[in-house]
Amino acid sequence: MGFERLTVAVPGGEIFATRRGSGPAAIYLHGGPGIGAEHLMGLVEEVDGLFNGVLPQQRGLPPSTLEGPRDVETHVADEIALLDQLGWERAWLVGHAWGAHLAMHIAVAHPDRVTGLILIETLGAFPDGGSGELVANMVARLTPDERAALDDLMAKQAAGDEDPVLMHKVFMTLWPSYSYIHGNVLPPASLRVELPIPGEKTTVESVAAHFEAGTLERGLPALDLPVLLIHGEGDPMPLSSTTDTADLIRGARVDVVPEAGHFPWLERSGYFRSIIEAFLTDHPAPFIEDTIIEGESAGVPQGVEPVSPEA
Repeated sequence: MGFERLTVAVPGGEIFATRRGSGPAAIYLHGGPGIGAEHLMGLVEEVDGLFNGVLPQQRGLPPSTLEGPRDVETHVADEIALLDQLGWERAWLVGHAWGAHLAMHIAVAHPDRVTGLILIETLGAFPDGGSGELVANMVARLTPDERAALDDLMAKQAAGDEDPVLMHKVFMTLWPSYSYIHGNVLPPASLRVELPIPGEKTTVESVAAHFEAGTLERGLPALDLPVLLIHGEGDPMPLSSTTDTADLIRGARVDVVPEAGHFPWLERSGYFRSIIEAFLTDHPAPFIEDTIIEGESAGVPQGVEPVSPEA
């Protein structure tokens, strides 16, 4: 199937995105923060045919702009700019981990632009969203050799090593712990990691400020949207991050995927898709006419270029 490549003008530059599929409009929001969209491509493939979906690379990760603040408000504004360029009045938000957390912020700030939420292994709405337990669980799952490698990397970081690839090495060392069966899910062949900008608040700092302010705790109960939360049985992210968040949202549905970790669309392919299919059947949304472009075509929207599936 063909893809489109979109570039969206935002303050400080452009956001890069790819578009694929047909059906109800959807924006896929990748995890992190600061980890590239590549790891979400398997999810896009798993739900192919269910959505006319767009996957943006968030600010701070090439080829999207590296400039400007990376606070929650700016990430929310970037996604609204994407909806505006697409001409979509509203869309499903399908988010993973931090991306699911961002989806909730978008819905609270702009409920009129959101059809519904599909939140996968979400960073929760309460401080610290389960992130502390996530890290502890991941470290506890490491093999002795992996733990020794992690300790060496952390010692370098504590000593002031500013090697820009150090955080990437830390992340890759922890990656095997995301799986239900340790190491069962391999990382993408290419995975971008965000580098901090001196003087700019990081996304993590902004999320912490919103936890302290109770932004989601106060805003989620007011939502009147269909919401599905999916959590892998063996995710190192605690189940409470999902269930406690669901308790804030009227009518929210929680599905626990057996024998799956942090990436259930990879470990339980087919089963994962069936959960979303059933939810969409119960909550139908308007079909957005397919405008996928294959090869050169007249009338390509401004900022959109045809791109091969390998891109």
